[in-house]
Amino acid sequence: MLLPESMTKILIVGSKEQLERTIELLYDMESVHLVDFSSEEEGMSLGAPLKQASSASQKLLKLRAVEKDLEIEEGSVEEKVTAERIRKEFDEALTALQIETAGVADSKNKIQQRLSELDSKKKELELFRGLPLDLDLYKGYESITVFVGPVRADPEGVLRESLENFELFKSAGAKHVALFVDNKEATEAQRLLVQNGYSEVAIPEGEGNPEDIINTIEKEEAQLNEKLEEVSGVLEKLRDKHISFVLAADEELSIEVEKAETPLRFGATEHAFVIDAWVPTKKVKFIEKSLNDGVGGDIHLEILKEQDRKGEEEAEHKGEEDPDNVPVDFDNGKTVSRFQFLIELVSMPKYNEADPTWLVSIFFPLFFGFMVGDVAYGLSFLILGWLGLKKCTTPEWRTISTMLFYGGIWATIIGLFFFGEALGMHFAPTGHEGDITWTALFHQMGIEFEFPHHIDLGFTAIPLGIYSKLHDVKILLYISLWIGVAHLFVGFVMGAANVAMRHGAKEALFEKGSWMLILIGGVMFGLEMINILILGQDFVLGPIFIGGIALIIVGTILAVKAEGGAAILELPELMSNIFSYTRLTAIGMSKAGMALAFNTIAIVLIAPGGGIMIVFALLIFIIGHLMIFILAILSAGLHGIRLQYVEFFTKFFEGGGSKFNPLKIVRKYTTEV
Repeated sequence: MLLPESMTKILIVGSKEQLERTIELLYDMESVHLVDFSSEEEGMSLGAPLKQASSASQKLLKLRAVEKDLEIEEGSVEEKVTAERIRKEFDEALTALQIETAGVADSKNKIQQRLSELDSKKKELELFRGLPLDLDLYKGYESITVFVGPVRADPEGVLRESLENFELFKSAGAKHVALFVDNKEATEAQRLLVQNGYSEVAIPEGEGNPEDIINTIEKEEAQLNEKLEEVSGVLEKLRDKHISFVLAADEELSIEVEKAETPLRFGATEHAFVIDAWVPTKKVKFIEKSLNDGVGGDIHLEILKEQDRKGEEEAEHKGEEDPDNVPVDFDNGKTVSRFQFLIELVSMPKYNEADPTWLVSIFFPLFFGFMVGDVAYGLSFLILGWLGLKKCTTPEWRTISTMLFYGGIWATIIGLFFFGEALGMHFAPTGHEGDITWTALFHQMGIEFEFPHHIDLGFTAIPLGIYSKLHDVKILLYISLWIGVAHLFVGFVMGAANVAMRHGAKEALFEKGSWMLILIGGVMFGLEMINILILGQDFVLGPIFIGGIALIIVGTILAVKAEGGAAILELPELMSNIFSYTRLTAIGMSKAGMALAFNTIAIVLIAPGGGIMIVFALLIFIIGHLMIFILAILSAGLHGIRLQYVEFFTKFFEGGGSKFNPLKIVRKYTTEV
């Protein structure tokens, strides 16, 4: 869980008669990450595709032409098609599909092409529509120059002042003009038009009145659109009829092509093939047994090396590019793996780097819940996230659903026991004047019910609400700072583990242990200041204060030795990181402030008016809290992620690894049997 799966590099050698069966087994095992063969190996060449690759590719091209005609991209199907049925029926079905769809698709294409032509023609004529001239009157003159186009201002005044012989036609509002002028004055006329924002347009081909031509075009367009609708309906029926088979056939042929072209990643001699691959160490024996059982004893599997966690780092120290590029496979359970996409968004961890997914799966929902801290919002997020996990399939939406589901759990728990509130209102009286509570609201509605202040378990009592987001700001800021210290300390521990794994304990002490000492010392030093500033206590010069200074000095010396003088410049950044966690309180306060405003307007100011005012109050209450609900998702989500990526990851995470990508077939529209 803490480290990516241990990987082993293997070599598989077999005769070409065994190639196809070997490929099938590699895909079935779903545990083999191929290393592309280098064509520079002496005496070896790249493998050739299997003989069925060409045939499958040609079939796939023909099928995708049909898909284009039927406008099929992705879709959901009611029933999956068996691969066996596709293999038996494909050739005959493809021929029938081509015959059935070709004529309809051609008709649709011709109609669309004609509509496009008519649209272009109409756009050309649109400018001439407002001018009182037929098209043939704009052309055919020897001594007259014609200017036609839009203008920003009416040019008639300046034309009359400067020109002697011209004729000007204007559209309504003088937005378009047609100027007929003697050739001798054409240059001056053009200059005057340009001064008034004139831009020239080409005169369309044809004769007759533009208005009449446009009317004719629009009639033809209406007829064509009717035909297009009819043809589209036929295509839609064909698409609904064949979509399951077409998508399934595409998937099956794509699988066939992929498998057939897999040898292009192998090495080959005249009679044998060679495969380099990474496999999880724990699966080596399984892979060896599967190959021997499936292909026979003639195939040879050799373990080249079991990769340790220092190999990549040694290559980096030598200034070399890691020749192996060991793939990284996460080893997380179902719940933690739902957060993996958040890690992949940044970068895959290296093979010799601790996997931060499990830490993010703990801290992110906790921070999200702390910032929201409201039972009503928490339960809403929980339900929304649960529905998303049930319905969504894309990694992006599943990640968002995961964030809402687990964040909603913490928001509900913290909202119930820590803040004791729902929709910005505390359950029980808080002792602060002006606070709107659920108990008071029930009394206002004539319901005599007192929310309890705690849950009595007999041996102990669990309080329902300890702090108020708007009245206990100091203590909440204090708590958020301690959360930041704890979070960063975990980050430094992770960093120390990474360094120790690559270089040993001594390096870890200097690189990360130094910062742990600085952090602890800073906390001890700052404890007095925090207590003074936030808790109002008196300053005490005691062993904690002095010990803190000592740890800071020792840690700084170690950090400078490990990182040079730049370590001193990073000291303020560490302090900035800690204060960044005050956003945990700030986001909660902003949400609580907005909720207080909407609750006061709706419940205190409007609702007591009775009658229609209750409807207005209810609308403001619903819209206001819906807005807070959406803002809570955005603000708590973004700031929760930021605390992981910016403050936390920078203490230990490097990334840059390659994802383990085994040969594997994912079927969406087909089944094997």
